[in-house]
Amino acid sequence: MTAWSTLAGLHRSQPCKDYDAVLDNLAVLYRSTAQLRCWKSEAVPVGEIDRVQIMDDLDDHDETQRVKALRSALRRNDPLPPLVLVHGLTSDRGNFFLLDGCHRFNAAHEEGTEKLRAWVAHIDCCGGPSPDMDDTKLAAG
Repeated sequence: MTAWSTLAGLHRSQPCKDYDAVLDNLAVLYRSTAQLRCWKSEAVPVGEIDRVQIMDDLDDHDETQRVKALRSALRRNDPLPPLVLVHGLTSDRGNFFLLDGCHRFNAAHEEGTEKLRAWVAHIDCCGGPSPDMDDTKLAAG
């Protein structure tokens, strides 16, 4: 079994371009930080990612071009940075909530890609620690 990691540790191995936004979402949505040992690097089924993240604004030329370029990269089997996701067990829209990688997800969805590499947080689900087990909170407590 793969050992739990922190988001900070994964970020050191391969920087996430929207890391600050991911940290903000962790704090606001999950009461957590980059120090919670709940992260694993996984291959995630694209069909299980929250479908609300599928882009439907076909009039936005820049967004469409980004997705088109990423679709080409997927067809060439070019390596893409991992998505950043939170796993949950209850959503009827998909089991993974997207924190970073909207364009990569949309490109994979449009290409019919089965799985994408992702950093997945298991916060208080399927054996993952609860937010109160965050290393920074334990040290402060």
